[in-house]
Amino acid sequence: MAFTYTDTEINGHTGIEISSYVGNDKKLSIPAKIDGKPVISIGKYAFTDTCKELEEIYIPESVNTIKAFAFYFCGKLRKVVLTDSVTDYYDGAFRTCSAVSDIEVTMSEDHSELVHRMLNDSDRKMRVTFKFREDGSMLRLVFPEYNNNSIADPRAQTFHIRIEGSGFSYRECVRQDVLKIKEYDSLFRKAVADDNDLAIDIAVSRLMYPTRLSDSDKAEYKAHLEANIMRAAELAMEDGNEEWTEVLIHEDLLNEEALDRALQLASELKKNELISMLMDHRHEHMQAKPVAKLSLDDWEF
Repeated sequence: MAFTYTDTEINGHTGIEISSYVGNDKKLSIPAKIDGKPVISIGKYAFTDTCKELEEIYIPESVNTIKAFAFYFCGKLRKVVLTDSVTDYYDGAFRTCSAVSDIEVTMSEDHSELVHRMLNDSDRKMRVTFKFREDGSMLRLVFPEYNNNSIADPRAQTFHIRIEGSGFSYRECVRQDVLKIKEYDSLFRKAVADDNDLAIDIAVSRLMYPTRLSDSDKAEYKAHLEANIMRAAELAMEDGNEEWTEVLIHEDLLNEEALDRALQLASELKKNELISMLMDHRHEHMQAKPVAKLSLDDWEF
């Protein structure tokens, strides 16, 4: 890997700003220090469309600034891991990265401004995993995509904004200073109306890390998964959803038909870990299927 960088001072902090990167890494960790100095900033256009293979980026806690279009048209970039030490997030930092769908952020309980800014930077579906410093708990929230259209009104000589999809409402639950988890859970029926696969993703994610999940909301998520368990079992076999199987097993949601389907797909995809997990579940919780036996009366002599 090759970085170019300069010395910089931002908000009274001195250190290194990454100016550019050249390399073919799929997974890249930005160093916390270069030449013994802390890396505090990722500069404008530092990672551009020349980083054609980059899929995952890990940003150290030393970084407090990510400038505009820092990851300009990184077309394969899908996962961003960082902390809320980033207090200076410029609009558009990841906006042109059409594949970004997975954000993981370590944060203080009520310091959600960074995620608020990142979600406002994209109208695409986003899966955000929060790791809380104080108690080590985790939370995973899925934010649906939405469309923001301008409709001309010739008589009034103006434009009206029409927002389609529940994604905007879900994003409103992440404020600059607080996460509105109860408000997030209350929107589930809107997600169901938008897209059933999306609703399954939201339900599994909330059950996976049930931080601040009420009993009534948990029951609603489980009821939706039970009603759509065949589809949930199929989605659990897709790349990136490997953790789903453990949730479906832990919550005792897999019936025999869904278990058979999951095993079939896991076998076809050669996902041996999932096959082992599913087989163990069958052995422990389900009766073995009877094997047909023939008696002498079934034979003709």
